[in-house]
Amino acid sequence: MMRQVFWICVVAIAPLLAGTAAAQPPDRNWTRCAVDVNSNDNVLIESCTAVIAAGHQSDANLAIAYSNLCLAYNDRGNHLRAIQNCDQAVKLDASHIDAYLFRGHAYFNNGDNDHAIKDYDQAVALGSNGANTLIKRGAAYHRKGDDARAIEDLDRAIAMSPDDATAFYIRGASHQALGDNGNAIRDYSNAVRLVPSFAAAYYLRGTLEKKIGDTKKGDADIAQARKIDPNVGK
Repeated sequence: MMRQVFWICVVAIAPLLAGTAAAQPPDRNWTRCAVDVNSNDNVLIESCTAVIAAGHQSDANLAIAYSNLCLAYNDRGNHLRAIQNCDQAVKLDASHIDAYLFRGHAYFNNGDNDHAIKDYDQAVALGSNGANTLIKRGAAYHRKGDDARAIEDLDRAIAMSPDDATAFYIRGASHQALGDNGNAIRDYSNAVRLVPSFAAAYYLRGTLEKKIGDTKKGDADIAQARKIDPNVGK
């Protein structure tokens, strides 16, 4: 009878023991790579590289690790290595929005506007319709000279994020490129209203004010710009 009771006890606690054995401690590298993404670049690179080397994660999770490596290398200025890591992320998970966004940023920072726009287009198609994506794509359109399309993106971005000085500044530059000085000045004015230390916006507003004959205002803006940043406009 005692033996029967013993085996009943063993059978009863076996699932609990199995559950204890199966429980794994949290993967510290995974947490640092995929959860604590605001860590410094060194931490992201170290932890995400370890996650990839271990090979224990799903393809979707490995795509996150590769895309966060892409983010870290782009922040470091190593844009080509960033692109290589985002390439791997896209291969593993073609629906991973951040891989397209981060690769778009790396292409943009490397001066490749066409590839940047292509990646931003894909991110938007997958559902990334936030202001930041539109601002970055608008900047790429402006830089390649397609200012009408830049303004379309920046109009949408400003409607979503009316306190974004960068959006006003880039839209101002696009209006200026199209010869619309009035709207350009208004956009630069909004940029400096939102960020009073925005030297480039003061400088460009000043050059336009001088161009339309308001020399006094123009000189004051340019002086203010160079007070903030002595190298602006050089």
